[in-house]
Amino acid sequence: MFWAYLAPVWIFGAASHFFYQWSGGARLLGLLFPHNESVWEHGKLGFWPLCLALLLRGAVLEAGWPAVCRAMAAAVLFCLFHVIGLFYTYTGAFGTWSVLPADIGIFLWSSAHGLGLGWRLLGEQTSQAQGALSAAALALATFFLLYFSVRPPRLPLFIDYSSQKSRRRGGR
Repeated sequence: MFWAYLAPVWIFGAASHFFYQWSGGARLLGLLFPHNESVWEHGKLGFWPLCLALLLRGAVLEAGWPAVCRAMAAAVLFCLFHVIGLFYTYTGAFGTWSVLPADIGIFLWSSAHGLGLGWRLLGEQTSQAQGALSAAALALATFFLLYFSVRPPRLPLFIDYSSQKSRRRGGR
């Protein structure tokens, strides 16, 4: 049953990498899905698919809102932190730019383990307070995901690596 949820997370997440481009640059899609090649924007690949998968799984299990919020918050934060952390670990350790097979592997691993974490949490008792705290964490993560898409800080996490590679080769 787990694979019936994981496969769509992977497919939707991978496809969402191109939604902004396919739309011709629609601003709304740029908020929700990656609109450049920064590490931050790639955190969106797992965010929405994991939320949707766990929301659906929670409905199937008839889990209460506290458990669903807790599962979604844990899953998306796990995925986001690991996409960022693993990317900087391998690029820093090897002194290289992004390597596509490694980046894809990081997304697949992070989203699978994020879904697994959320999946387990759906089966546990969750208090109203835990649900409220999880909903707040999820809302805050959503806010930052959207806000930093519009106003990215001047930090490496938010650098559009495709434009950096172009500049290093002498392009604009």
